[in-house]
Amino acid sequence: MRYLKVIAQDRSGGGVADTLQFQFFEGEQLLREATDDEIRRLRTFGSTYLKCRWFNAGEGEERHLRMFSLNPSGDGTPESVRLHFHEGPIIAYKAAVHDLDNDGTFEIVLVSDIDNDGHANRTDRTRLNTLVREFLKLEW
Repeated sequence: MRYLKVIAQDRSGGGVADTLQFQFFEGEQLLREATDDEIRRLRTFGSTYLKCRWFNAGEGEERHLRMFSLNPSGDGTPESVRLHFHEGPIIAYKAAVHDLDNDGTFEIVLVSDIDNDGHANRTDRTRLNTLVREFLKLEW
């Protein structure tokens, strides 16, 4: 399975993430780091992800996001996009969107408090939708 791994780090020790890395994987094999062009195209994704406050102190990589799409029908359009917020090898929490009739619209949105502000609300849903929309713009 191919996925995007996103790592945010607070290298300056200021209490907020100041470094963001994008890595492309196939299974556990690192395929490549994001190119400068991809990083520019991921600007909106990155700023939205930073609002999720899922980052590491220093140069750690324990906290990260793994994001991937599923296409069980094999027609080339994703029926599901999933986000797994990891704390090391453990999935701390998940979010997902599902297209039940494969029409390009995600009818089911499963999201909790992905921005870690203590409230599961419309803001979390909006952030999830932005992350999914920007992720789907990537070409593998």
